[in-house]
Amino acid sequence: MSFVDRIRASRLMAAAGLDALVIAEPEGFSTVTGASQGVAGLFRRAGAGFAVLPADPALPIGAVVGDLFAAAARERVPDARSHPLWMEQVDVSGWTNGPIENRIAAAWRRDGRAPGFARPATFDLGLALAALRAVLDERGLARSRLGFDLDYVAASDAAVIAAALPEARVLNGSPAFDRLRMVKTPAEIAKLRLGAELAEAGLRRMATTVAAGQTAADLHATFRAGVEADASRRGVPAPPSWDYIAIGPDPWRPGGRVAPGTVIKADVGCVVDGYSSDTSRNYVFAAPTPDQARLHGIIEAAFDTGFAAIRPGATLGDVHRITTAALEGAGLAGFSRGHFGHGLGHSFFSEQWPFITAGSDIVIEPDMVLAFEVPLYATGIGGFNLEDQLIVTEDGARSMNTLPRTLAILGA
Repeated sequence: MSFVDRIRASRLMAAAGLDALVIAEPEGFSTVTGASQGVAGLFRRAGAGFAVLPADPALPIGAVVGDLFAAAARERVPDARSHPLWMEQVDVSGWTNGPIENRIAAAWRRDGRAPGFARPATFDLGLALAALRAVLDERGLARSRLGFDLDYVAASDAAVIAAALPEARVLNGSPAFDRLRMVKTPAEIAKLRLGAELAEAGLRRMATTVAAGQTAADLHATFRAGVEADASRRGVPAPPSWDYIAIGPDPWRPGGRVAPGTVIKADVGCVVDGYSSDTSRNYVFAAPTPDQARLHGIIEAAFDTGFAAIRPGATLGDVHRITTAALEGAGLAGFSRGHFGHGLGHSFFSEQWPFITAGSDIVIEPDMVLAFEVPLYATGIGGFNLEDQLIVTEDGARSMNTLPRTLAILGA
C-alpha cells in the first residue's frame, strides 16, 4: 500500500516540471510503494531499489528491488522488477525427486539463469538501472523529466544514473518529494499516534519508579519496560524505541545520578513500521530550585504561545518568530534556536523536513504531523526540552500527547 496521495503528487510534480519521481532512499521507497528494499537498503546507496511515481495518476506505481525481496514487493507493486543481490538463493519447494544438487541446478535453469551468471559484491547500480529503464519504458517515461531524490543520491551515483538514462532529463525531485510526504495519510497518522501513545506509557512507568541514585541507564530500562507493557496490553508488537535521557545540572555530560534537586530531561520516541514519534518532558526529583521552576515556567508559556500559532495558512517561519518573541519577552534577550521542531514520518532519523525555522516560508497544511519543541539547556541548572507531537487540523493544531507539560516533581 502506497502512502502517497496521487492527486496531490500530480499537482506538486506539475508545479516542479516533473513527469515522475524516482525515489532511491529506502524510507522514501517504502512511502511510495508500501514495500521494503530489504537488507540492501542498509548500504544507503542508489541501486538498492527505485520507486517510480508517475505524475499521471492513471499510470501505475513501479518499483525495482533486489531479487531476494522481489516476491514480497510484488504483493504491493505487481510490476516490481528485480536485479541480483549478493546473496545466493533458490526455490526448490515442491521438487522432491533426485539429488538436491540436481534439483537446485534445475531450479536455476527454470528461473532463467544464464551460463556464466555471477552475483555482485553487494548490488550493481548498472543492473538496477537497466531494470529501472524497463519500468520507465512501460510507462512511456524513458524520455521524460525524472525527479530523482538527489538530496539522497551520492554525486557519483547521480552521474551513473544520468549516463544510463541519456534520453531523460534527470532533475532534482527532492523538494517536490519532501513537500509530498510532509502531509500524512490516515495510515501514517495512525502509526505516529500509536508511537506517541506507547512512548507516553514508557514515560509514565519511568516517572512512577524513579529513585535516588538511579542513572540514565536505569531510567532507560523502566521507560522501555513501560513501552513493552503497554504494547502487550494493546495486543501489538512492542516497537523499537529510543531515548535521550539527561540527569543533573550538566545536560551534555553522561553519568549523572538522580538526587534531590536534579533535573531529568526525557526526550523519547517509538518507531512503528519506520515512523518515529517524538515527545519530551521534564522532571525534577524531590523539589525544584527557584531557578529551575522559573526557567521551566518561561518555557511553558513560550510553548503555549508558539503552539497557538500553528494553524493552516500560517508559515513555519511565523511560528519560529512568535516563539522566539515570547522567550525574549520573558527576559531571555538574545535567545537563539535554529528550529523549534520538525516534521515526522518514515525516516532514518526522528527529525524529518520541514523544520520550524526563522526563514521557512512553508505554509502549514492540515494533516501535517509535527514535533513542536522549546528546549533550553542551562549548564549548572539542567536541561529542559518541552516537546509535543501534534497534528494540524482545519482550524489549528491538536496534540497527540496527554502528559502534563508542567515540570513534574518525582519522588516527593
